[in-house]
Amino acid sequence: MNRIYCFEGVDGHEWLLPVDGEEFERFFSLDGRAVQDWDPPEMTLLTHDESGRPRAYSDFPWLGEHAPIFRRRAIERLGDVALRYGQFLPLQGEGDAWLYNVTNVLDALDEERARIVRFDDGSILAIEDYAFKADVIGASEVFKLPMRASPVFVTDQFVARVRNSGLVGVAFTPLW
Repeated sequence: MNRIYCFEGVDGHEWLLPVDGEEFERFFSLDGRAVQDWDPPEMTLLTHDESGRPRAYSDFPWLGEHAPIFRRRAIERLGDVALRYGQFLPLQGEGDAWLYNVTNVLDALDEERARIVRFDDGSILAIEDYAFKADVIGASEVFKLPMRASPVFVTDQFVARVRNSGLVGVAFTPLW
């Protein structure tokens, strides 16, 4: 059975953030649909930490687990697989990078076995322990869940592709 992971930033590596903080809402609201009328937000690359120490280069500058960022080298090495499950949306500004909008949305959360914190209305606030339906995931290597700001999930096969590609600056948190 495949293990399931989500993207994780690597301490000491570059981040890529929107110049306008209100743009974060756009990234959170990506719901698995392909975007046709994307207006690229302006981004700034954080190459130094708060104390002025340089951050290491990353092929995946960190924005969040729900919005992976790929640099050109990552797209060249993984794009054929990644495009099966989503689209790359351009970003303006520094970093020569694209947002990976995952359009493969699977209702794969096993709510009976997962530990879920819910709002009063029953919707999901947070998932403390994940459990997935392997039969729903099938052979998919990349997917999101049908919920707001879902992390992007990847399988062993995708993690192996990244590790074998020579790309740097990304880690994966095993969830299940």
